[in-house]
Amino acid sequence: MKLTPIFFLIFLYSTLLLSAFTSCKEPSTGPETRTDSLVLKVTEADLTSVTLSLHTAGITFPAALTLTRNSQPVQTFSLHQPDTTILDTALTPSTSYTWQAIWKKTETTFLKGEPVTGRTMDTTSHNFTWRMDTLGCAGSMLWDVAIVNDTCVWVVGEINAHPYDSGDRYNAAQWNGKGWKKFRILLPDWADDFSAMVINCIWYDGTGLWVFSNVGTYAKFKADGEVLFTGKTLERRGTPKKIWGYSPDHFYLAGTRGSLTWFDGKDFYLLETGTTIDLLDIWGLNENEVWACGYNSTTFESVIVKGNKNGFLPVNQFLPNKLRAISSIYPLNKNEMFFSAEGVPYRFPNTSIEMAKPFLSQGAPLNMTALTFRTRGNGENDIVSGGVRANIWHYNGSSWQTYPEIKGQWRIFYSLDFKDKLLVGVGYDLTLDDRALVVFGRKGGEQ
Repeated sequence: MKLTPIFFLIFLYSTLLLSAFTSCKEPSTGPETRTDSLVLKVTEADLTSVTLSLHTAGITFPAALTLTRNSQPVQTFSLHQPDTTILDTALTPSTSYTWQAIWKKTETTFLKGEPVTGRTMDTTSHNFTWRMDTLGCAGSMLWDVAIVNDTCVWVVGEINAHPYDSGDRYNAAQWNGKGWKKFRILLPDWADDFSAMVINCIWYDGTGLWVFSNVGTYAKFKADGEVLFTGKTLERRGTPKKIWGYSPDHFYLAGTRGSLTWFDGKDFYLLETGTTIDLLDIWGLNENEVWACGYNSTTFESVIVKGNKNGFLPVNQFLPNKLRAISSIYPLNKNEMFFSAEGVPYRFPNTSIEMAKPFLSQGAPLNMTALTFRTRGNGENDIVSGGVRANIWHYNGSSWQTYPEIKGQWRIFYSLDFKDKLLVGVGYDLTLDDRALVVFGRKGGEQ
């Protein structure tokens, strides 16, 4: 039969359409592609805690989740968003663990994420090699110290060239790895007269060193001593005692009579603190969570304040037993803070100061007469505290240890700095003619 052109086109179209339908692939009978998932990662490992991040996809909220550690359930919680952070605590130092997230989809079905492994921080060595130096003559005293690096350490205070002669004095000195060089950093007073007045505190911001005098005027200089500029804070309410900052142009200055000042790179601002007690130390977890503490030297009444550039408020009204002589504060990690009160070390979650409790680890310093004036560290497993009688305590993550070889009945450390393997404490020594005192402690090497 002969097809006309129109019928030929219809026939061709029908044939192609039928071929397309009959050539389609059959639906896959393999395993269904899963769209739901649980991804767990270790983001931070401390001495006795680990922080994990959990990312989910394709699950229904609220979701009942369980976190297991070494195949044993340790946390059960309800998840209401795709991402969350989980903190696992009460772990053992230097130990490996495996965690897994499990979603209970129904009463009988579960989705398990891939296991993730992490290891807690190890303890550190108590072994220090010590060296002791004195600077100046009688009447000399050092108030603060800043480590730039192993061969550049700056100390500040009052260094008399002649016994008890403040008319011929230095107010700073630099250790270059081999010896000392004394400096007169000329600072203005409020009448615009310049002199080598007593320096109370020093801070290295990564680009240079800031120093503040006992009347609140300041200078910034290079690590070699070249002064870059000088100036005055805009308030005279209190004497500066300690600096903490998070960038070269943003720092806080704690001082007497409850004074706390913020520098924004251009100007100084006096902040409200809600107290008139002397603030002797300051440290921050970040720019928005800053802590300061101090006490009245007559009554030993203490205060801890917390805040940021918008203002501070006392937070220690919940502290047990009205703890006294709180002289230094420092973060153990991003979740816990440390302070010392009458020589006793305390730790507390940074969200719950009322849960403050003493360190009950081996060798904990419980001598209530040995005040500690400064605490610093390289992490939760490498903390040092120094104070009266030249006591320096080291916490290695598991135990405390002190060092009889540097102790002295009439030696006092007013401040210290601790960077990597180098520890430097400063103060004065009454047994050596009332001279300025510097003690170097180095881990694993000779001085």
